[in-house]
Amino acid sequence: MISRVLLFLFSFVGIAFAQNPPERTRLYKKPDAANTGGLKGKIASPSLPIEEILAVSAEDVEQVYEGEVGGAQRDTFQFTGLPVGKYDLVVIFASEFYEGLLLSPEPNTLTAEDLVKIHGSLQKSEPFFPKKFIHRVEGETGRGHGARALCTYLRDKGSELSLEKFEGKSYRPDFRRTFKLLLLKDVGPGWQIVRARDLYPVWMNPKNALPVHKYSRALHQVRVADQIKDVGALQLSR
Repeated sequence: MISRVLLFLFSFVGIAFAQNPPERTRLYKKPDAANTGGLKGKIASPSLPIEEILAVSAEDVEQVYEGEVGGAQRDTFQFTGLPVGKYDLVVIFASEFYEGLLLSPEPNTLTAEDLVKIHGSLQKSEPFFPKKFIHRVEGETGRGHGARALCTYLRDKGSELSLEKFEGKSYRPDFRRTFKLLLLKDVGPGWQIVRARDLYPVWMNPKNALPVHKYSRALHQVRVADQIKDVGALQLSR
């Protein structure tokens, strides 16, 4: 029982449940009223309702802000209280998600051997999630150098709950998924995960377990100054 509780805590530290959105917002940086900068716009393509939209600071990936989704079709968004700087956006729909994350400021020099070792480190991490996938990874080869990887962690089966109750029961039949941004370092024998940043942890219906991943340049390095910037109608699916 103790080991199961510890596993639960390890897997869910910093994570909250989709059925309680105010809890999940603890993952994200709160807007600062002293900052007058922000972003607003519309997702013109794909024509799908937005589940979540995030702005990730290019300077510090721990600084992740949650946008407000609006419009009759849930296709508009706005961020307020953002510090001046550049941001990469992540837009999540039920069946697909788009991102413009900067993974490496330098040219990607990772070798095939690096990729094998990074994949091995990923598969050893967080056993609560039996399936883990790398969508993109970039970095510099060589001991002491770093890399970043955008991944999906998926538990494709029900879960026993040691510290929570779901509809009065200690078991959930739905699946658990989170997108993570991993920061890795080559420590010599292999690549070590030094930080893992959850982006959107949810319980979901199995039919929506693995949205299709797509990169969009339109979401990359959006500059924010001291006013709300209108980025217009974004075409992500071109």
